[in-house]
Amino acid sequence: MTESAIVLFAHGSREPDWARPFERLRTLVAQQVDGESVALAFLETMPPTLEETVARLYARGVRSIAVVPLFLGTGGHLKRDLPRILEQLRSAHSDLSLRATPALGEIDAVLESIAEWIVKAGPLG
Repeated sequence: MTESAIVLFAHGSREPDWARPFERLRTLVAQQVDGESVALAFLETMPPTLEETVARLYARGVRSIAVVPLFLGTGGHLKRDLPRILEQLRSAHSDLSLRATPALGEIDAVLESIAEWIVKAGPLG
């Protein structure tokens, strides 16, 4: 039984192909994390939701979850929607440790990697 998990949290889209990079990222993270579940959840439009994903993990015995927002910036969804969802989940599962990391775009190493790729792919690369 896995006691901890990582949930990659993305916006969602009506276009199913939109989720492919996020599914690939979930696979890459799962390959690097030993002993933890890695799941993918969406805020809206496509399943599964964060609530559904946490409920599934909780039913499997997971009691510690890190939610990683796959957003470049911290806008309304991360300032209002995610905290509201996390609070509801904490209320529903008092023995669940649930935390969110900063958005990917708030991480210097991520931005530096993106900038490096842009320079290599652009007209100067």
